[in-house]
Amino acid sequence: MNLKDLKILTFLIFTFTMLYFYVLALLEQLYLGFIMIIPLTTLLIYQYATRKKIKLKQFIIKKPKMAPLLLSIIIPIVLGLLVHLFFFTINQGHFLFENPIKLLFLVLIGLTASTGSALLEEIVWRGFYHNSLRKIYTFKKTAIIVAVIWSIWHLPIALFYKEYTNLFIGTLSYLLILFFTSCLLSYLREWSDSVLPAAFFHGLMNVFYFSDGIHILLSKHMTDLIKFLIFSLVLITTLLLGKIHKTIKK
Repeated sequence: MNLKDLKILTFLIFTFTMLYFYVLALLEQLYLGFIMIIPLTTLLIYQYATRKKIKLKQFIIKKPKMAPLLLSIIIPIVLGLLVHLFFFTINQGHFLFENPIKLLFLVLIGLTASTGSALLEEIVWRGFYHNSLRKIYTFKKTAIIVAVIWSIWHLPIALFYKEYTNLFIGTLSYLLILFFTSCLLSYLREWSDSVLPAAFFHGLMNVFYFSDGIHILLSKHMTDLIKFLIFSLVLITTLLLGKIHKTIKK
């Protein structure tokens, strides 16, 4: 698929997504689960309409390298626990769980149902889009393009469903988390040469980080701002440690 086709596909994905939100508003429903299948459904419809052959290999579903796969599981859980610990320490409530049993349940849901639903989305963004754009651009440019598209695609959720008391701070924090998450997803996809680590990371982030939490006393926009700051701190620390490690090796 060439760049023109990708632009048309992106336009169609955004259009169908807005129509879905419009229908939800008319029905006064809050169920957002079906949004995750809109990109894949749109892609399949477009390829069928333009008589382009649908190939499974375009989705990059194959056995990944072990290191990125393990990191895709560990990082979201650690991020979630850091946020949980922060809120618990400052006496602002529980973010993830009130007892260890609930934590095990969250891990199970994250590794199964949540990852499965995320896979349906990832085979389009980090699978089809990433693969198509990498034939034209560098990895860095590809990651940024996909991150911008993916973040903006989530914008209606921030505007209409997050219920921020400060819309600007909440929306900006939410979109920045999404942008940097997408960059990490693209890195895992590139490193592993498979979309599966991205699906695990995405699914576990939905459970451990993107959720609004339980019994949080802070407003939602402050909650997402804190999550963005913790995410940024972990990301910057990781990058600095990586540079230090490379310097020592030299």
